Amino acid sequence: MDEGFTITEQDLTLRFAHAPGRRALSFATFQGPADQWRLQCRAKLAELLAIQPVGPGEVRELRTARADNVTLRALVMRIDETLSIPAYLLEPDAPGHAGRAVLAIHGHGEVEPAIGARDDYHHGFALELARQGHTVLCPELRGFGALNDLARHDAPAKLHYWDWGRPMSYNLVTDGFQHGRTLLGATVEDLLRWEAWLAGARGIATLDVAGISYGGDLALIYPAFSERVGRIFASGTLGSFEAIYRTSHNAPAHCVPGILDWMDRSDIAGLNAPRPLAIHYGELDTPGPHNASASYNQTVPRSLDELRAIYSAFGAADAVKLIVSPGRKHEMDNPALQAFLA
Repeated sequence: MDEGFTITEQDLTLRFAHAPGRRALSFATFQGPADQWRLQCRAKLAELLAIQPVGPGEVRELRTARADNVTLRALVMRIDETLSIPAYLLEPDAPGHAGRAVLAIHGHGEVEPAIGARDDYHHGFALELARQGHTVLCPELRGFGALNDLARHDAPAKLHYWDWGRPMSYNLVTDGFQHGRTLLGATVEDLLRWEAWLAGARGIATLDVAGISYGGDLALIYPAFSERVGRIFASGTLGSFEAIYRTSHNAPAHCVPGILDWMDRSDIAGLNAPRPLAIHYGELDTPGPHNASASYNQTVPRSLDELRAIYSAFGAADAVKLIVSPGRKHEMDNPALQAFLA
């Protein structure tokens, strides 16, 4: 056969794109009071994420460590007979915020760089907050680190997500879709479990939330289902769902089937009004061949305008703060975070 016979991409039209999502519950097109929009939008988000009512599981402490004036406690929560999940509780010797704590949410990678065990784009932000007098809970998220394979003890089954440097099938996400579940929703449930445990076991009435990248997404989504959250610092997030796969090439933990039929990230973030909310980016966290995060993409200015419009409707226009760190990439800015939570 002549090698010129077979069909190549030059013979095809390859410009496929979905039509823009209708965003039927977007605040910008909603007809009715802001409070009614929030009720309907939050209910639809809970449905799309497949979030179930949860309470705390039994928690045991494995061991402790010391870092300067901070005690770190390694904790494990039992979800059921098939799963337990880890977290680190960081307690300063001289806590400066009675009845208040910070939930520190890591991004793609592992939890250890957030608690200062080694350095990457998290820059030990949970430990640095504890050094400033904050009690901090830093959970490891499903699909990462010790939880990167939720079926590890049931070989040959495999429910795998993130293992940098090795082939990743992300079947923890796709298996969940088959059962009507999302990784994002299951992780929100875990954060609500840890929140309830902090309230009951440590007397924490108010939780501030800080997260970066995927953790930044969760810092915007999880508080929509919480009555205890105070302030929110979300780094490397907010741009439209339209961009994160088609042009920014993100991994699929963020994926919520059907989300753009109903809402976008700006609507989700707006569910938090009137809570103080900081949206943070590194100046250099922009689209390019070496940046799959590309958090400050072309959709961010529009998303910020939409978010501020929602906050304005709730009488809190000044509660949204944009922070851009000069010279930084996709990484946490500890001084900016500490100043916001001071």
